[in-house]
Amino acid sequence: MAKNQQTDPFFSFAKRTDTEIQLATGALLIAQSEYIALKIEDYLCRLDEMASAVREQIQDTTLPEHHIAELNRYLFQENGFTGNTENYYALGNNFLNTVLDSKTGIPITLGVVYIEVGRRAGLPLVGVNFPGHFLVKYQCEHLDIHLDVFKAGRFLCEDRLQAKLTEVMGKSVPLEPRMLAEASDREILARILRNLVRAYTLLERYDKARIAAERITWLLPNAATDYRLLGYLYYKNHAYGEGIAAFEKYLQVAESPPDAAAIERDIQHLHKLLSRLN
Repeated sequence: MAKNQQTDPFFSFAKRTDTEIQLATGALLIAQSEYIALKIEDYLCRLDEMASAVREQIQDTTLPEHHIAELNRYLFQENGFTGNTENYYALGNNFLNTVLDSKTGIPITLGVVYIEVGRRAGLPLVGVNFPGHFLVKYQCEHLDIHLDVFKAGRFLCEDRLQAKLTEVMGKSVPLEPRMLAEASDREILARILRNLVRAYTLLERYDKARIAAERITWLLPNAATDYRLLGYLYYKNHAYGEGIAAFEKYLQVAESPPDAAAIERDIQHLHKLLSRLN
């Protein structure tokens, strides 16, 4: 792990304080692993230009409904951003540069565009790690407006939120306040990386999946289940010593997890594999 920490620019980014973590920069750093020649500043400038156009249109109103309507009009009507319903699981949907270029994406990457343009225009937008479907929240002192950017910024009342939860869970599940809590930029980036781990694993690109999984643990060093996943990916990459360390970290952080016995067996198996190499 130490080698990757020394060579991966995302490591120093992840070690910034929460106030220093910049969502768009982090998303573009993630994309740079796939698009080596990507120029981060070019895309940040594009977001600035988009925000300037929105700011000009909302400067004479303080009503949240007007702010949202104008941002929706600019992004989804004037610029044509849309949810990628035809190829939802395409790898490119996870990369901010690709979404800005193609103007199609999945809820979380469209959400990053929406949040970053809106914030630059002065709007109080945050992400929501809703189960199975990322949302955006317009957050005021006495008002929270939940928006589905995959559906052109559609407003989600409580009934619609409940319906969306039932849809993504495949069964009736009570809507809980924690499901609508604000997600930090750090947590949003970790969700993007988890999507990438799944995507790369399905493609059997275990080296790329391992990089994404490592980055999650840098962002969220106390998220136990991510160490368990990382241990599996080290195993798939034949990095048995690193796999042992990741599994042991999982047991340490998780504090008596229900699968502790199975993980201990995995650790013993990796020790055997490691001894054969030596």
